[in-house]
Amino acid sequence: MKTKQFLTLGILSVALAGAIFTGCKKDTTTSTDADVSAAQDEANASFVLQDSKSISDGAAQNQATERMESGGPCATYRKIADTTYDSQLDSAIEISFPGSCVSPDGRTRSGDIFVFWNGGRYFDSGSVITMTFRNYSVKLLNGFTVGVTGTRKLTNVGKDSAGDQSWNFIANLSLVYSNGGGTATWNSTRTNVLQKIGGVWYYEINGSASGETRKGVNYNINITNTLYHTAWWINAPANRCDCFEAGEVEVTRTGHTYPLFLTFTGGIGSCNHTATATINGNNYNITLP
Repeated sequence: MKTKQFLTLGILSVALAGAIFTGCKKDTTTSTDADVSAAQDEANASFVLQDSKSISDGAAQNQATERMESGGPCATYRKIADTTYDSQLDSAIEISFPGSCVSPDGRTRSGDIFVFWNGGRYFDSGSVITMTFRNYSVKLLNGFTVGVTGTRKLTNVGKDSAGDQSWNFIANLSLVYSNGGGTATWNSTRTNVLQKIGGVWYYEINGSASGETRKGVNYNINITNTLYHTAWWINAPANRCDCFEAGEVEVTRTGHTYPLFLTFTGGIGSCNHTATATINGNNYNITLP
C-alpha cells in the first residue's frame, strides 16, 4: 500500500462551504470577487453526495451501527425487487426519511434515496452503483436546507498500481435552496481510492466539477490537492468524520477576476468542520455542511 507524505496537508480543501464569519486580513477584493457562493454550493453538493453514499453503504452492508450514525431511528430501509439490476441480495434499496426526525449527527433529512447495484457488489471489479433521489432534502449544520435531485454513478475499476481499490464517480445534481434561495447545479467527475492511513480508512478523491451557483454564476472546480474523507462504513465510530478533512480545491468563476482557493484547516485526523477560503490573498473562515 503506497505511503503518503502528509506534512504539507495543512492546505486542505473541497470543504468549500458555509457562512463567512471573519475576514483574516483586510479585504481589497471587490464585492463581486469576494462572493463565495460557488464554494458554498460545491461544499454543500459534495457533502450531500458523500453523506448519501455513507448512508447507502451502511444500509447495503446491513450494519446497524452505520444506520444509527447516518440515519439512526429516523431512517427506514426496504429492499426492492428489480430484475433490471443484478439479482444478488441488496441489489436495490430504498432508504426513507420522514423529515420530522433529527438524526444523531444533528441533521434533518426528508424523502427517499434509491440505490441500485448492477454487475456485482461494491468491491467487485466492473460493478456499477447508481443512486437517485425522490423528494429528498437535508437541513445542514451550516444553516442551509437543500432539496436534492439528480443521479450519481460509481463504477469499480479494480485496483490501482499500488493495489488499492479504485472507483470512477460521475454525479449530476441540482440543489434547491429553501425559502427562495435559488437553485445550484453541480456536475462532477472524480476518482475515489480506498486507502488506510494511521489505522483509519479514507477515500482519496481527485477530479473536477462544474456548474452554476444559486446566484447564476458559472464555475469550474479542480481538486489541486487530494481530498480526504473517512469511509464511514469501515471505521469504528471514534474514527469517523462526516466532513472532508484535507485537500485543496481551486474555483474559477465567470466574470470574476480572481480564483477562489478553499483549504481545509483541520488536516487528516482532525474533524473540525472548518475551512478557509482565499481570494486574492484575503482569507475568510467558513463552516462546513
